[in-house]
Amino acid sequence: MRGALQAVALWGRKAPPHSITAIMITDDQQTIVTGSQEGQLCLWSLSPELKISAKELLFGHSASVTCLARARDFSKQPYVVSAAENGEMCMWNVSSGQCVEKTSLPPDILRFLSVLI
Repeated sequence: MRGALQAVALWGRKAPPHSITAIMITDDQQTIVTGSQEGQLCLWSLSPELKISAKELLFGHSASVTCLARARDFSKQPYVVSAAENGEMCMWNVSSGQCVEKTSLPPDILRFLSVLI
């Protein structure tokens, strides 16, 4: 990725509309990552008392997010891969909220990969 662009979204007491299409929880069980029909990812904090609160909204896809997966040993490198129905894939650094790599694959390959994951 040649240039990095990071969009920041701020909101009040509740997050903006986010129609969840994919969900995962990090290995440390402190962060929930959701992908949406609108193409964003949302990072949520999960407290020890199991209270969920929105942290960050990440923009990187132009289509609905279809799957999320860990990219590395999360305790050492907090990376998540997201894929969208139009073939876009983003590698996210969950600590910084940045899409550190983006590529596109044909949608048929992504459907096949989502079955394997």
